[in-house]
Amino acid sequence: MAAPLAVLLLFQRPGRRETVVALTLLAYVAWSVAGGAAGFARFESACVFLLAGGVVVALALRPPATSGLVAAGLLAVAAASAVGVLLVAATPFSWDELRWMAERHFGAQARLVVGALTTAAAGTNPGQDMTALIAAVETSALATTRAVAAMLPALVLLQGVAALAAAWALYRSVARHPEGTPLPALKEFRFNDHLIWGVVAALVTLVVPGISALRAVGLNLAVFFGGLYVARGLGVLAALAAVGGFSGPLAVLFVLFVTLFLLPLAAFAALAVGVADTWVDWRKLARSAKSG
Repeated sequence: MAAPLAVLLLFQRPGRRETVVALTLLAYVAWSVAGGAAGFARFESACVFLLAGGVVVALALRPPATSGLVAAGLLAVAAASAVGVLLVAATPFSWDELRWMAERHFGAQARLVVGALTTAAAGTNPGQDMTALIAAVETSALATTRAVAAMLPALVLLQGVAALAAAWALYRSVARHPEGTPLPALKEFRFNDHLIWGVVAALVTLVVPGISALRAVGLNLAVFFGGLYVARGLGVLAALAAVGGFSGPLAVLFVLFVTLFLLPLAAFAALAVGVADTWVDWRKLARSAKSG
């Protein structure tokens, strides 16, 4: 988030305060990157630079003030991912190596957690149930590590979208005369309907037989575009709740209950609503029904 925020401050007619903040952020980013010269840290550093470069491309080609904030942000992420793919194709680095590095990195963290649990349990004379529980936690953690490693490119892109949103919100707070519009509320979140072709491409690579070599690509496309459409679906549901007057403490309790007990079902429902919003403008229908 620091690197995109610095780019936003420098490229949007900065004053003295904005310049100082941007240079401070760039110095922090440089210090952070210099501390990770090997292993998975190199991948993290590359992601920082690619995302910052994507912001530069988006500001040059489709600045938020003219093309819309969401469109500019998605262009920045697309530019960063395109350059990343080209770098992998042009260098000895491979996707299999990235997956191996991710499994090693997150696996080490998972083993640290399991080791801490084992050490804590050893001091309390654990029984058979506690030993079985720790073994189950270890199995689950390692399975999650493998899943995260397989979906890492998509997760990094979604993280980039979130980082750009946070950077824009901070930019609007730091800059004396910010350009563009404020970060839209969740109930207003939407993007170009043509992105539905990303979902189609993901389904084709995952379902159609004979293209198993692209399964990893399809999985990451599905996770990335699925995340976007889940967010869009949540925006639709938030807008419908606002139109219906469903707000306040009761709404907060409902969201908490769903998050704790029905999260997979809620995510699937939000995905379905978000995809359907490509053809059915739920928010427009709700406003028309309320006014009519």
